[in-house]
Amino acid sequence: MIKLTKRQFVRLISFATALIILVAGSSIAGFSVATRYKQTIEQGYRSALSELSDYFSSIQSSLEKGFYSNTNTSRLAIASKLCSDTSAAKEVLSRLPVTSSAAEPLQKYLSQVGDFGKSMISSAARGYAFSQQNRNTLQSLCDYAQKLSPALKDAAEKYSDGSLQLGVEQGIQGNLTETSQPDFALDTDFTKLNEDFTDYPTLIYDGPFADSTLNRESIFLQNLSERSDDEARETAAKFLSVTSSSLIRLDDIDGTMPCYNYSTTDGRYITVTKQGGYVAEMSGSASPQKASLSYEQACESALNFLSENGINNMMQSYYAINNNICVINFAYSQEGVICYGDLIKVGVSLENGEILSYNAENYLMNHCLRSISPYLTESFAQRSVSPYLTVKESRLCVIPTQGGTEYLCYEFLCMGTRDEEILVYINADTGLEEEILILLKSDGGVFTI
Repeated sequence: MIKLTKRQFVRLISFATALIILVAGSSIAGFSVATRYKQTIEQGYRSALSELSDYFSSIQSSLEKGFYSNTNTSRLAIASKLCSDTSAAKEVLSRLPVTSSAAEPLQKYLSQVGDFGKSMISSAARGYAFSQQNRNTLQSLCDYAQKLSPALKDAAEKYSDGSLQLGVEQGIQGNLTETSQPDFALDTDFTKLNEDFTDYPTLIYDGPFADSTLNRESIFLQNLSERSDDEARETAAKFLSVTSSSLIRLDDIDGTMPCYNYSTTDGRYITVTKQGGYVAEMSGSASPQKASLSYEQACESALNFLSENGINNMMQSYYAINNNICVINFAYSQEGVICYGDLIKVGVSLENGEILSYNAENYLMNHCLRSISPYLTESFAQRSVSPYLTVKESRLCVIPTQGGTEYLCYEFLCMGTRDEEILVYINADTGLEEEILILLKSDGGVFTI
């Protein structure tokens, strides 16, 4: 037996203690790194699931519009989007922790929709008529999308806060046999998704052409002189019914429409354009506790507010109600012709009618006097509307495009085969379908998809 001296014993204990500390530290560091790595992976899974939900919502909308599309030009645009969305959705689906058996039905469906989109492009490019068989196929794909889309949305919301894990639940502990498979959390959701669906509309926007501001100079402001800080302060103070001295100047806003930026002591913010001195946006932090007013009363308050600030000839269109606040879209009306690019959004408290928000950026970017002279008559333009739609109302309007141009169109409010309300926009000069929108009405407002 080896006998250690006191010094050797102390040295051995020191080395042993240092080794234990080193191993423990390494374990803790490794565990911390593993935890962060797992959190990063889980965040990636949640992001992918949310993307997949968005793509299926877009696919549903395109399929439904495609059923009512009546010209090759419109069908080409819809088919191209279908091909793009299905391809992206398949890539996102491949990133999710789902076994092949659970994901296979979705992959097959996406392939079918993508192939059908390619077929639509080929037929439209050759000028072939859209057959009844093709329309039946499109309707069948649409019916399935109407069940898939809300189910995927529910799944995305279920895992969104991170309290539930999307990764492997079982099978990662111990040794896996060659025949065993890990059990993923999403497998149960996707299996149910392929068996049991409910109808629910998704991809809801606050109105057609609501975000038509582009990276270009303002038409309305381009020839106006620049205002000083003092002038802008007076404009903002009058708009908010406060004194100009009470406004706190914040950093200016640059970009396509440079603005002065102010705040108030009660938490409201307002921006005033440097050119022309017009209020571009106003927002506050008020939270109405109840809803005592109707939409009609809120709309009257908003119209009075616009008139008091020198903005007239505005017509209400779409609105949304959330947290006792009604946000109403107003579009400029030129001799009865609605100009959707000239949009102003006004938020009204349903508790007392107070104006809580205001956004006139689209109006200030696009407002001008248009030449309203349609080449086609309304009855001739109506020939381009699908025979599967029944026209209820019609009017002239001007719609903006993503390319920065505008089209004079006939807006036809129609009823579909399932009593859904459809808006069809037919170019008043060419007779082409420029846009198809599905109208949704509920207690929460009037929207389009």
